[in-house]
Formats: sequence, C-alpha cells, structure tokens
Amino acid sequence: MKLSFTKMQAIGNDFIIINQIETSYNLNAKVIQKLADRHFGIGFDQLLIIENSQSTANDFKYRIFNADGSEVEHCGNGARCFYEYIKYKRLSNKEIILAETMKGTIRLSQEDDRVTVDMGRYQLTQTETNQPPSFDIFYQDKTILSTGIIVEMGNPHIVFFLEHIDQIDAVKTGKAVQQSPHFPNSINVGFCEIISGHQLKLIVYERGSGLTLGCGSGACAATVSAIHTKKIKDTEIEISMPGGIIYSQLISNDHVLLKGDAEIVYEGSINL
Repeated sequence: MKLSFTKMQAIGNDFIIINQIETSYNLNAKVIQKLADRHFGIGFDQLLIIENSQSTANDFKYRIFNADGSEVEHCGNGARCFYEYIKYKRLSNKEIILAETMKGTIRLSQEDDRVTVDMGRYQLTQTETNQPPSFDIFYQDKTILSTGIIVEMGNPHIVFFLEHIDQIDAVKTGKAVQQSPHFPNSINVGFCEIISGHQLKLIVYERGSGLTLGCGSGACAATVSAIHTKKIKDTEIEISMPGGIIYSQLISNDHVLLKGDAEIVYEGSINL
C-alpha cells in the first residue's frame, strides 16, 4: 500500500502530514518509527494526521505522533504547518480554523505571512512534592545546579534559565531530566537565555523526538516562565531557536499565541 505524504517545516522543526479524512492508514508505532528514520525512511520530528472531527463545532481533528511512535497532546510548529496544509490543499476556505486535539480545541488563523495559533491556557505546575525540582546542568567543563519551572502547555515542559546556553550539553542534560522520577511520563526540557526585555534564546530537548531545531510549545513555555519570574516584562516575545525565529504573545485568560511561518518542502509517496 502506498502512503501519500507532504513534508513540511517550521523553523526547522520538520513534519510529514498525512490526510486521513477519506482513508485511514492505521499506522502503528513500529511503522511510524521506520518512517521517521532519516536514513532508511522519510525522516521527521513529528508525524501529523488530519482527520474528520467527531464534534460539529470543530473543522478538523489534528493528531500528533513523535518520531518514536508515541502520540502527544500538542505541537505549535506542527499546528502552523497543519493550517498551511489545509490552505494549500484547499480543504477549507475559512480564515479561522478550529481543530480538535487530544486535549481540546485550538484556534488557527493567518495575519500577513504569519500563521497564528492560540495554544490555549497555560498552567504553572509543581511536582508531587510541591517543590520545583533542581537538576545538574551539564556544560563542557563543569556542571551547575539549576531549578526548573514546570509549565503545562497542553503538553508538559520544564524550563531552565541559564546565562549562556551555547555550551550546554542539552542531550545529556535533557535525557537526565526526562528520566527523573519527578516525570514518570517524561517531559519536554527547555534551556533558555535572556537576550533582552523582549527576546529569548532557546533550545529544547523534546520527549519522543530528542533535540530539535524548533519547538513551538517550548517557546510558549519559556515565554510564560520568563514573564512569571519577572525576567522580562513585555508580553510579546521574540524567541530565537536553532532553526529560526518565532513569536509568542500572552493574552487574556492565560492564553498564549504562537506566531510564525510554515512551508511545504516536498510531496511524495512511500510504499508501506
């Protein structure tokens, strides 16, 4: 059976999108892992699936699978690609798209050349001990102890603020944090540097995908954390990540907007 797909990217966070509105491919974790392999498959950070929503209030259903085959709750960069795909394929002529996700409905729209995603309501959380956890952060020649801020963005994040993130061993540190008993279901790990009153620099070690060039929900979690700890005062933030720049904005009701572009890289098919 041949599977048609569209390869897309948003600030280097790359995806394949599969349309299951009319055909269900019933992909299991083993197949998704094979497709995600950058040497023997297509290669991607996440697989995005478009389906019909069971709710008449929503236009589509949006599902997200990590490269390891696990299904996850949220992906801001993926949501922007999802919107761009719908417009490119002419699946809807609506300017505002409502999409059903694992944890609720997200709202997508476009302003100029940027796709805007209402990421929903954030929540600052604690561990079971009600204490923010501290971890060793590994640098090239030393380790330091840093306390992370936990933010629920529809998916879980922990954000560490550091003076310089260029020399951090994000893979070693990210794995150590994810394997902590504090997070039995793992967590996305962000390392953030304050550049100015409205600029952040960020790298994210994602659960199920590893180190990525960009993470939309991670950018929102870093923004929430920076404003909450009063490290920055502006509510509209520019976030620089290895794959490029995206923008976030805190609005009323504890919601966060994520803004940026998304593009189609190529289209193809693969024999399953």
